[in-house]
Amino acid sequence: AFDHDNTPESRAYLGSFSSSQYFTERSPIQNVQAMEDRLKSNEIELAIEIPPNFGRMVKRGSDWQVSACIDGANTTRAATIEGYVQQAHDLFSEQRSREASTPSTSDPTTTLQVRYRYNPTAESIYSIGPSLPAMLMMMFLAILMAVSVAREKEIGTITNFYATPTTRLEFLIGKQVPYLGVGMINFVILTATVLFLFGVPLKGIGMVLALGALLYTAAATGYGLFISTLTRSQVTAVFAGAVLSMLPTMQFSGMMQPVSTLEGGARLMGRLWPTTYYTHI
Repeated sequence: AFDHDNTPESRAYLGSFSSSQYFTERSPIQNVQAMEDRLKSNEIELAIEIPPNFGRMVKRGSDWQVSACIDGANTTRAATIEGYVQQAHDLFSEQRSREASTPSTSDPTTTLQVRYRYNPTAESIYSIGPSLPAMLMMMFLAILMAVSVAREKEIGTITNFYATPTTRLEFLIGKQVPYLGVGMINFVILTATVLFLFGVPLKGIGMVLALGALLYTAAATGYGLFISTLTRSQVTAVFAGAVLSMLPTMQFSGMMQPVSTLEGGARLMGRLWPTTYYTHI
């Protein structure tokens, strides 16, 4: 909360948020720069700004408005936040109308001014676009890796390695390394598609994103190796790789709902799943 007024009325307004189970109150904001810094650092996703003389306008029954700054990078979550903010705002307005000592012929106009930061036009492509490489890289690499090993088992060529000095670790690394290169090629193509075809700008450092992609491809191919231990044919590897990679990616990595809102085993899966961290990167 960024409270310029600090009166009983402003604290009562903020109480409609702090008493709700849908909001978690953080320490108060002291200035505009602090509000910007905390939104950028993802410490908060919503900042309520109450203007000066708020309490006086409420007591007089005059028109008043409050500002809500919402992190709009994830448009789906931002829309959900806006809905809850609007409900809390309307609840306070209704309570003040009922508690008014002198009935008036017309109720004061109460306005909630919502601003989406980092995506002011609420374009969904800015949140959907960056998630596409994460989703496709996980699926493609897991399938390719699983099929690669399953093929060796299906046609029997894996038996040849038993007669060589090659260790299990060397075999697995030898299978995985080429697909790290394939994964980085996919990363370049998919990222270029998001940048130039979908028009989503890259605001961070490209080398950091590439390093994150390298770690992500290592995790995706490693997951494909794990899937290959459960399959014995290429067809099974394809279906297992697609299903076992897409379901956790869609449900537990923050694409459909934030990981912080999950509970139990779903939240644990979200914390362990590599797509969660690559999406943040």
